[in-house]
Amino acid sequence: MMDGSHCMHFIERKKRFCRMTVRKGCQYCGEHQQDVTGNERVPCPLDPTQQRLDMQPAFVIEGTNLDNETIAAPPRVPLSQLDESVVGMVIRKIHAAYDELPEFSQAILRHNVLEDKLNDETSGSKVRKHLLQTASLLGHLEQAGLVQDDTCFIEFGAGKARLTYWLGQIIKDKSNSCILLVDRSSHRHKSDNKLKKEERRLTVTRIRADIADLQLNQISEIQPIKYKVGIAKHLCGTATDLAIRCLVKSMNSEPKIDVCGLIVAFCCHHKCEYSSYVGRKYLQQCGFTVDEFSILCSIVSWATCGCRSKSDVNSSSDATSETVNGFSKSDEREVIGRKAKALLNWGRLVFLESVGFQAELLYYTSTDVSLENMCIVATREHSS
Repeated sequence: MMDGSHCMHFIERKKRFCRMTVRKGCQYCGEHQQDVTGNERVPCPLDPTQQRLDMQPAFVIEGTNLDNETIAAPPRVPLSQLDESVVGMVIRKIHAAYDELPEFSQAILRHNVLEDKLNDETSGSKVRKHLLQTASLLGHLEQAGLVQDDTCFIEFGAGKARLTYWLGQIIKDKSNSCILLVDRSSHRHKSDNKLKKEERRLTVTRIRADIADLQLNQISEIQPIKYKVGIAKHLCGTATDLAIRCLVKSMNSEPKIDVCGLIVAFCCHHKCEYSSYVGRKYLQQCGFTVDEFSILCSIVSWATCGCRSKSDVNSSSDATSETVNGFSKSDEREVIGRKAKALLNWGRLVFLESVGFQAELLYYTSTDVSLENMCIVATREHSS
């Protein structure tokens, strides 16, 4: 027998009634109500694994931050399957383009909000490495003059919001400030929950959305805040470019958003895609073709993956295991990989400068803390 508090839908496969509870006055749960009403269920835009009867929020527009231009890029082919001369040509272009870049500075900063935690000897080495990166990024955020009143900080790819937690400790006394967290996945044990429970409560909003579909200027919670600042720590490949596109588009769409700066620590350059990469024009000026972009994105992995066996690259049968395409030994390969990463990052800087930002590319931490140790700091004059 079923009581009135449980769903009356009979599940043939399980030979029993659904055990979900129902609203007062209803006979069916939300999952099975459509069987009675006949409403067609649509995928939830924030989580395609779920189904919803309601419409997607106004700030989610499918593909809004994707390039309108249709770009046909060839499928990615492993370096081991490419002709030696093809990879060699890309390597020569990497060296030539990198030689035109300025020397990048290393500016490892600390922020006093993390000093006690960094001095805590009970923290493990992995935790400490993340804390050191966070401390430097927050130091650069403040040094760039981006920590101010009336500001909404938008963390892209927020994950468990560990960066946001420490940012919250800095800005909780700032007037009319808030944090918006963007992530397409759901996470347990999120640090933003800790912020919400603290005595000086800071307004923290978390939304689940793919950055490709996110319209910042349609999020009502952040519209009353005058300035916007984008932040991200180790945002993977394509997501970095989509975040930059998202911020720039929000500056040019009504109601316009005043993005006064951003700080992004790069990661996973091998996951970049030509169709979304913002530095295409720069790479074209350096002589890279569309077909060579995927090769460039494969070479960047040499910077972080250490020594490879001969089978990982295309080399002649009489080459030693230290030879790669006749150009370099394994230790030199890391240098080539880091140059390739720098070029992809510099293309992003060139793009940001083209839309009105002043930007600097620098090493914000040491390689023993993270091999992904480069970030961009960009600022822009406040709009009137």
